Amino acid sequence: MNRKYGLISLIAGLVLVLGVGAVFVFSQGSSEVKGNGEVEEMSPQAMKKFMKENGTGFIIYSFDEENRDTYLYSVKKAMESNDVEGKEINSNDPRYDQSKSQSDYGVHQDTDTLAVYRDGEMKKQISFDEYEPSQLEDELDHFIQMSKETYFEN
Repeated sequence: MNRKYGLISLIAGLVLVLGVGAVFVFSQGSSEVKGNGEVEEMSPQAMKKFMKENGTGFIIYSFDEENRDTYLYSVKKAMESNDVEGKEINSNDPRYDQSKSQSDYGVHQDTDTLAVYRDGEMKKQISFDEYEPSQLEDELDHFIQMSKETYFEN
């Protein structure tokens, strides 16, 4: 009788281990970039650390202070509709050393752009000022959607 319960316990344990393993394996193919549309403004040093340690996700490089709020609003709306979040480096941050380039902080994109990175390598970017404000949100939505499919879903 004890052998019977031992065998049943062993089989139940194996089923449990296989189930947990299957969930882990299948979750590896899903998007690495998830969120609720939030944009985290990072100090230049924090961005440098993030890019060195992880470097995967959507990065905004802000320069035009006058249009920054408009750009961020459009980016946040597009990110929210695509269930992702992003990070921002602002060249007008007082901690941003103007004698350095953005690549000193780990980003390799143009100013006033949203870029997608994977393991610290920029894959693609979209420039905010190439679009009319009325078109920007739709273009950003399309950019994020295509980037997720291309770079984060297997």
